[in-house]
Amino acid sequence: MKKNNHVIVTLVVASLLTACGKTEFTPVSEPSNKATAVPDQPVVPVFGYKLSNGTCNQDSSTNVLSCLKCDVPVNPQVRQLSVKGQALADVMFLACQVKNGSDRNNFRPSKEMIIDKINRASNDMYPDTPRTPMMAQVVEGLSNANDSSLRKKMFGGLWYSGNYSTAFETYFGIAVQEAKSTFCWDGNVQTPQITNSVNFHSIEFIQCGYSQGDGRPCVESQAYQLASGYRSQLQNVLTKSITEPYVAPNAEPQKNCGWDKFEGDDLIEAKKQIKKWQSEGRTIAMQVTKGDGVGYCGNANANSIKQGMSIALATYSCK
Repeated sequence: MKKNNHVIVTLVVASLLTACGKTEFTPVSEPSNKATAVPDQPVVPVFGYKLSNGTCNQDSSTNVLSCLKCDVPVNPQVRQLSVKGQALADVMFLACQVKNGSDRNNFRPSKEMIIDKINRASNDMYPDTPRTPMMAQVVEGLSNANDSSLRKKMFGGLWYSGNYSTAFETYFGIAVQEAKSTFCWDGNVQTPQITNSVNFHSIEFIQCGYSQGDGRPCVESQAYQLASGYRSQLQNVLTKSITEPYVAPNAEPQKNCGWDKFEGDDLIEAKKQIKKWQSEGRTIAMQVTKGDGVGYCGNANANSIKQGMSIALATYSCK
């Protein structure tokens, strides 16, 4: 028993002596004060657009894009000359080019000069009147630029050509010789009346006057009685064309028009806008302001829109 206790004591002492030896420690690194680097987030592009609208100027001067201009419809202009007034200008422009041995001069007025002399020959002051078949034949023949035969017959020889002259006088209210004088010889000046005036009557009435000894009263034909009224109208036109010349009225717009515009680089919204306007039956213009095709301006096509573009879309409508 004593022997065992001695052994135990010896082991305990040995353990204590061993524990008092040098102890080695494993070094531990201190925590770093540097912040952990966070990678940059990818930049997500931001697309935007702007919608705007406005009223088109009534004179069609509004340019929405360089290739789109508001075209505001206007009421048709009232004719400056009546049908008869225009026919007289057309006939005399060609007739003045026909030479006659009794011409005072060789002046050949332009059509503008002739119209200027009768610029007030409107529907109110010199209205059109029904044409007999002979009147229609004469007016059409004299105004045919490709056939001068009737003009030479009536304006290149004797001033009276039977039924042709009668039809001319009773439609226009002026004799052939007077027309040549007023519109050709005096074509470069405005005259307040018919020049080189003649006895404006039918040949039958004139002949009756020469034979009044038989006791018959001379009665003018209805056609020449009416023509005397047309003559008075033409005289008034010549005067008023000088004293109160024609002034073209301002064109009155038929409708009110407004424009709509899309600007930006949000191409998804751009295509939606094109689809919307197309569904309304509108014509759409597109202008590329940045990116592929910059400078283009023309008809809008959704299929031609590409990533990276900035565009402007525009349209207008009238009500």
